[in-house]
This record gives sequence, C-alpha cells and structure tokens, in this order.
Amino acid sequence: MEQIIIMKMNDTNIYRFRSYANMFGRSVFSTFVEEQNMTYISSKINKYDKECNFTFREYYTYIYKILLSNYRNEYIYKNLIINKILLGKHSLNTSTILNEFRIGKSIADLVFLNGTSKVFEIKTELDNLSRFNSQVNDYRKVFKQIYIVTHVSLADKFSQTIGDNVGIIVLTKNKTLKIVREALEDMTFFDPVAMFKCLRKVEYTNVINSFYGEIPQVKAVNYYSVCKELFIKIPLEELHSLMLKELKKRCVKEKELFASVVPEELKLLFWNLNYGKKEYEKFTQIIDKNVLEFNTK
Repeated sequence: MEQIIIMKMNDTNIYRFRSYANMFGRSVFSTFVEEQNMTYISSKINKYDKECNFTFREYYTYIYKILLSNYRNEYIYKNLIINKILLGKHSLNTSTILNEFRIGKSIADLVFLNGTSKVFEIKTELDNLSRFNSQVNDYRKVFKQIYIVTHVSLADKFSQTIGDNVGIIVLTKNKTLKIVREALEDMTFFDPVAMFKCLRKVEYTNVINSFYGEIPQVKAVNYYSVCKELFIKIPLEELHSLMLKELKKRCVKEKELFASVVPEELKLLFWNLNYGKKEYEKFTQIIDKNVLEFNTK
C-alpha cells in the first residue's frame, strides 16, 4: 500500500501542491536531467522542505506521495495507468500507450494498444463531464473500448451519467486502480475516415501496402486523397488490426532502460520524453545525489 501523507487543504498548501506538480512537468524535468539545472527544484526545497535530507530519487518519491494523497492531478492518474496497467499486466514488447492522442475534435488522455484498443479518459475531482459525450462520440469512431478513470468518490455519480458501454476505473483509497465496470467492445461506430486522419503519412502508407501489396504510384499532390480512398475500402476489422500494428510502433525507444532504471513515480515523464541512452546516463549520474549538494541558498 502507498504511504499516505495527508496535508490540510488551505491556500498555502495549494500553492505547495502546484509547485510539486510542476516538478513533474516536462520543462522542469528535462532541464533537470539534460542540463543538470536544479534551479526550480532548489527554489521549492528552500521554500517548503529546507530540512530535507533526501536524494533526488527520494525527494521525487516524497512529493509524489504528497500529490497522490492530496492533489491528484492528471499526472498522477496517467502515471498510475502506466504502472498498474501497462507495466503491471502487460509487456512493452506487445503493448503500448499513446499520450494525448488526437481523435477528431477531441484529445484522448491515454490510448492503450495490445490485441485490442482502449481509450482512458481521466476525470479528476476537479473536472466535470460537460464535454464527455462529445469525446466519446469521437473515440468510438476509432477504438473499441472507452474507460473513464476517476476517484472512487465519484464512481456512483459518473455511473449514473455515462452510457452503459463506457467502463469505469477508480483510484481507490488504497491508492490503486480498480475496474468497477468493464467497457463493452463496440465497432458499431467505427469510421475509416476518422481512423485515416489519426495516422501519419508513413503509417497509412504501411496500412495500404500491407492490405493491397503495393502503394499508389501517383503524383505527390494526389497521394493523400488516393490513399484515403484505398484506406476506407479495407474491411473494418482488418483495418483496425492494421492500424493498431502501425500505432504500436510509437513506443518508448529504450524499453529495457525504461523498465529497469526509471522509478515508478517518473514513468510517465520518461514515456513522454522518450529519452535515448545519453539522457538515461545523465539521469543515473544525478538521481541518487543528495539534494542539499545542489541546493542554492
């Protein structure tokens, strides 16, 4: 069970929680790793944790647990999905997750791909469902299952306001994820045009080549429209499978290092940054050093 660190929800702590959340932002963290610049982190240590005697690894664990117990932002939910679902139940060799995946006018928080396809839409305690129906309408054009991921305290509320085909995953009081309602697989609303628009040029080209055995030999100006016409004629079940095959290539580059080197609290950050070996080496050089060695007064 995760350690629980409860703090009062007052104005002072709200700013503190937001500062901690910023340390899991790509800009702050990439500056920390790539440039070994601790200016932002040091400023927050001086402000909130002056007596801190942690390594950077321990400090990130500490502030992550504070956020997990007190300020469950989108990063917390996404990171749990990476750890509990992708890494906890599946293999990086057969499965992947896409972050912030655009589908039509919506952006799916996370898309999970293995033998099937699942969309995870995160609704924290601070969110509402004002756009959820339109998001579902976009998501079901491309992927088979849709889950809403929320806090356990909101499960009943959401179960009464979303369709029966949408699954519900909750963050429990034990700080783990639990499926309270399975999503139903549904291809009724699949839209090959929507699928086509989700793919990059090399991806839809590979889909067409896999199905037809060749790619269109046409002028560059006509290539997109010709590919689109060929793409939408592929039977939907096979089209979905070929699309997944291409999207699953969008995976983390250094799978072994990602699995073995990155602490649980930082998995989503490394997934998004998709570092190469050089950056992993920089990370390992600094993560176990004491924060006080670098803390600027």
